[in-house]
Amino acid sequence: MGLAGGFLGVGTLFGPGLHVHSTTGRNPAIGISILLVTSFIWSAGSLYSRVAKHAASPFLTAAQQMICGGILLLVAGIITGELPRFHPGSVSLLSLGSFIYLVLIGAVVGYTAYIWLLRHCDPAKVATYAYVNPIVAVLLGTLFAGETVTVRTLIAAALIIGSVALIITAQQLRARVAPALSPALEPAD
Repeated sequence: MGLAGGFLGVGTLFGPGLHVHSTTGRNPAIGISILLVTSFIWSAGSLYSRVAKHAASPFLTAAQQMICGGILLLVAGIITGELPRFHPGSVSLLSLGSFIYLVLIGAVVGYTAYIWLLRHCDPAKVATYAYVNPIVAVLLGTLFAGETVTVRTLIAAALIIGSVALIITAQQLRARVAPALSPALEPAD
C-alpha cells in the first residue's frame, strides 16, 4: 500500500503536465516514462548491489560508479552533439555553484550515504528516497526558482510523505510481531 500510495503521489505531482505542449511539441510523458523506467533499473541495481562483491569502502564503491556513469554521460553527450554547443563563457556563477553543490552534497555525501544504507538497512526503507526527492525538488523550486505551491502539490506531498511513513511503520511493526524462536520452543524430532 505504501509503494502504491507513493507512486500515486508522484503521479499526482506530475499528472497535469503530461499533455503535449502546443508551442514546443514536446511530450513530458516521454520524460516521465524514462524517469520511471530508470528508477526501476536503479532499484534492481540497488537490490543486486546487496549481494554483489564490491569494495569494503562505500566511498570507493560510490567513486567507481560515479566515474563509470560520468564517462558514459560524456560519451553520450559527444555522440548527441552537445560538445560543440558548450561555451565556457555561458557558465554563470549560479550554475557553477549548483554544479559544486550537486557534486559535493548530491554525489559525495548523498550517494555514499545511500551505499552505506543499502549495506545496513532494509532495501524497501532505503528506496523511500525516491518518493521524497520530488518533494525536495518542489521546495527548492519554490525557494529558489519562484515556483508556486498549489493544492495539487500539497495533496501529492501528503500522499508521498504518508506512504513513506506507512512503509517505515509497517516494517517496524513486522519486526516486533515476528520474534525469533528460542531453542526451547523449536519442535522436537
